[in-house]
Amino acid sequence: MEVTQWPLRLFLVAVMVLIILGVLLLMLRSWRKMRRGDRFDLFDLPAPMIHAPEGFMPGEEIEALFLGTSVHGQWLSKVLIHDLGTRSRARVSWDSYGILFERSGASDIYVPRSSLVEVTLGSGIAGTVRAKDSVVIFVWNLGAHRIATGVRADTAQGHQQLIGLLESEMSAE
Repeated sequence: MEVTQWPLRLFLVAVMVLIILGVLLLMLRSWRKMRRGDRFDLFDLPAPMIHAPEGFMPGEEIEALFLGTSVHGQWLSKVLIHDLGTRSRARVSWDSYGILFERSGASDIYVPRSSLVEVTLGSGIAGTVRAKDSVVIFVWNLGAHRIATGVRADTAQGHQQLIGLLESEMSAE
């Protein structure tokens, strides 16, 4: 079959290429805004502690999957600033003064007990959806912002252990 309208075809191809490039540029702009924290007014979000304080004595450690961090109340609004949204393998340990997420491939995060607001169960966080009540969600304050971090234990026993010990910590207030 012979093409008889070459100029029209070339024009339509050029228009499609420009549309695709425009969409990619808009996506890049949005991603950069999220990285800076502009998108959810997190531009003043301080960096979290990456080391546990002197005297941190964890009782037990649980291997888990660190799912990410979102703005509290908006579970689809992933926080990318300060490496908080990076999904990674983690070892979760805690004592009465705080919780330490030792992550592989990302910076560690220490949440002081005084910053922890609540520990709940959910089905997802930061765009990750799992089965009902299979994600342990830590709601905590970082600077003037309330954020939520989701973790899923590797085993059912570890999940129950994490829930039980953290519920006992929350009731000890």
